[in-house]
Amino acid sequence: MTIELSPTTLDSLITLDGLTRGSGDAAYRGNLDPTFTIGPKVHGGSIQMMIAAAARRALSELADPADEVAVIAIASDFLAAPDPAPVELHASLIKTGRTVSLMRVDVRQNDRLMVTSTVTLGRPDHGDARFRGPTPVSDLDVAPPADAPGLYSTSVGEVVHLGAAIEVVLDMDHFPALRGETGEPLVRGWTRPKAADVPATVQAGFPVLVCDLSPPVVMNLGMFGWAPTVQLTTYVSRVPAAGWLRFAASAQEVGQGMFAEDHVVVDATGATVAQSRQLALIPAAR
Repeated sequence: MTIELSPTTLDSLITLDGLTRGSGDAAYRGNLDPTFTIGPKVHGGSIQMMIAAAARRALSELADPADEVAVIAIASDFLAAPDPAPVELHASLIKTGRTVSLMRVDVRQNDRLMVTSTVTLGRPDHGDARFRGPTPVSDLDVAPPADAPGLYSTSVGEVVHLGAAIEVVLDMDHFPALRGETGEPLVRGWTRPKAADVPATVQAGFPVLVCDLSPPVVMNLGMFGWAPTVQLTTYVSRVPAAGWLRFAASAQEVGQGMFAEDHVVVDATGATVAQSRQLALIPAAR
């Protein structure tokens, strides 16, 4: 499949057309733009950002919550990898509550179930943290060095196409794979939307995408190729402050057939805004 890219923004991931609505369910149509692909297939964090938008809209239409709510957790099982094309999102209301509500969102493409998710919605955290410990990005500056190369100027940018919508700069000291070397399975960097004016809804949803942004950490172990996501669980604790987000992805253990990759996302104030854990398959030997 040939990917044809054109400038786009993150807004396309939260722009949904309503299809149907029942007493406890709703369906929407979205379009997964080719920008949000790795190779020929859609990037998992981008799909989760669209799922989050569908869940939030469905809750407002089906339950009319009294308070403003946001997505605080998404657990997604990837049954197949969607193509960059229209999809349907079917949202079902499982529970409404005073503190949290729960939705199920299924992503279908060509009448095939591709991704099924449970989405927890509630009030995002705010104010000062009661405790804040160190993170894998605590020693990184709030913004990347001015002369640091962007991810999309490297060989990785040949297969990762998100550069039309977001900026990504990697901490090259922790990405020896690009130098033909090996090291620990840890990748760090900075990211932000490319658009100058980012709507509040995009700002709130962006950490979901960032929680799957890093190149597979097993690249640092000399394992290259597609590392298919089996399951991805993302937690969003608060809306990030304006500016660059710092992220780190790491693996504590890499097995013979699969590995778990952890992401942490920190904003310009030092607050941890999102975290994720992903179960993925080792790239097939070439």
